[in-house]
Amino acid sequence: MTRKNIFELIDEKYDLKEEIGKIDFLFSSALLVINNNITFQQGQGNVEAVVQDSLFYNWKQRGSCLSFEEVRRKSGIDLSKFEHEDIIVRLEYYLNVINLANTKLTYPSCQKTQQFIMLEKNIEILLDHLNYECLNIKEEEKILLVPKNPAATSVAEISTKDTATAILMYNHSSLKGDLNQKQSLLLKIYLEYEKLLKKPIDGFSEFFDKTRGLVNKLNIKHNNKKEISDIDNVQLEEWYDELYQLLLFCVLIKDNVERKNKAETFLKNLKR
Repeated sequence: MTRKNIFELIDEKYDLKEEIGKIDFLFSSALLVINNNITFQQGQGNVEAVVQDSLFYNWKQRGSCLSFEEVRRKSGIDLSKFEHEDIIVRLEYYLNVINLANTKLTYPSCQKTQQFIMLEKNIEILLDHLNYECLNIKEEEKILLVPKNPAATSVAEISTKDTATAILMYNHSSLKGDLNQKQSLLLKIYLEYEKLLKKPIDGFSEFFDKTRGLVNKLNIKHNNKKEISDIDNVQLEEWYDELYQLLLFCVLIKDNVERKNKAETFLKNLKR
């Protein structure tokens, strides 16, 4: 029998409730040290308190909220207790506060303590276990958490910035049931790759044809709600999700055909 090492044993004992408890503790206790300058008063406090006093009033996502406490209340976040279904919303909240600190409070105006660094690392580890990743929309000062999707990540990496954001945002849990937003994101993705979809790859033409067909019939590119009036919203969302996956697949086919051709040329040259 193969003996497991200490790190494998620790990984097996990963307790979700215990780990979120550690993150809760670090978030409330990790200090930021503010040095005296024109912008910030000298002193220290936990990350939420410092960001609240220094940056909250100008945060683009605060809406009409007057404090982080109000943001938590409206988001259904109760830091005094833990519920499994609240994990992602809770972590999004933490990450948005941390992101403000990292982007607005820089050295030497602000010094991050070891506990602050541990807080970031522990959240990173937890997200890895939950199979989620961060979507940072910098111009909106917003952090979203989306399920890791290798296909989505691969296509996002070769897309323009706006399309990449649309690709990753499509997976966000808040969009479930939001057909208008999903329709808008699908159109944005399609428009970037419209020319590609009109040039099918040999052996995969049916995938390209069916993808274009869904775009044309599902009220994505054309206003044809009447044609799909017999389809209820649940079914329509399912077809939107299928179209999303087909769009990713067609782009990846094109990308990998080019990669295959490069490999083919390379191998031929090696034989000479």
